[in-house]
Amino acid sequence: MLEVTTPALYGHAPYDPHLSSIAVTTSSGTEYLQTSPEYALKRALAHYGEALFEITPAFRAGDVGQRHSPEFTMLEWYQPTYGLSQLMAEVNALLNAMTQPPAIWQEYANKEIPEVSFCTTFTEQFGANPNQLSTIELWALVQSVESEVGHLTYIDDDLFRSDCLDFLFDRVIAPNLDPIFYLTEFPVCQSALATIDSDAQTVRRFELYWMGIELANGYEELRDPVEIRQRFRSAAEQRRRRGLTEVALDPAFVEASGEMPACAGVALGLDRLIMVWLERSSLGEVQINFAAD
Repeated sequence: MLEVTTPALYGHAPYDPHLSSIAVTTSSGTEYLQTSPEYALKRALAHYGEALFEITPAFRAGDVGQRHSPEFTMLEWYQPTYGLSQLMAEVNALLNAMTQPPAIWQEYANKEIPEVSFCTTFTEQFGANPNQLSTIELWALVQSVESEVGHLTYIDDDLFRSDCLDFLFDRVIAPNLDPIFYLTEFPVCQSALATIDSDAQTVRRFELYWMGIELANGYEELRDPVEIRQRFRSAAEQRRRRGLTEVALDPAFVEASGEMPACAGVALGLDRLIMVWLERSSLGEVQINFAAD
């Protein structure tokens, strides 16, 4: 596997409305500290056509808390010809190679980590397919769980739908699942830059959860420039409705996506992994921080 180093400063910010980039003024104009190396790595993958990875600082504005930091370290890699099952097996192999595993991982190291279908478990819990519920119906379900949800404001679009589904999964479904599991088969509104299984109407992606903490996020990668542009237009409208900063589409990334080999890719937060591995409760316990000096 090829190790690459991509620029931390990049001329385009990601268009995902959930991600907020840190803008930096340079002699070239406004550039952005990258929320992940995804765009640059996909350009490298299109160029080299072989498996590659990067370990790099990543930056997200406004991410502050026990499990969030404006700066953190990300491991991201892409495997041509891989599907999600192969990529999940590779994540497992990485964790099994780490020394001094905590007791909870020792329980899972020699057995298969459960795979939980988002769409199936949601349908079993609430009696309705998450792709088919209206935003009004989802909002009613959210309010039945918690009457005041400060971080959600009703807007009739797929971003609000996704946020409601995440809330319901986190509050109602996840507490009853295994301590460690892979979440798979996401609703269509959570496709991001992953491919969609048109027959099952589910997204080909996974997230690795460890006692309520998301550690890794993997996709079968979307390689259709036309579809990427359509998703960008939808995201741009979602940003506009929420008064978020306008973001330009990166044409080099779009072109490279169409030239990549079929592949699966995953991003893993190393700070979070170290935090759970050492059985700590906050990132501040595993990160060096000179901000108060």
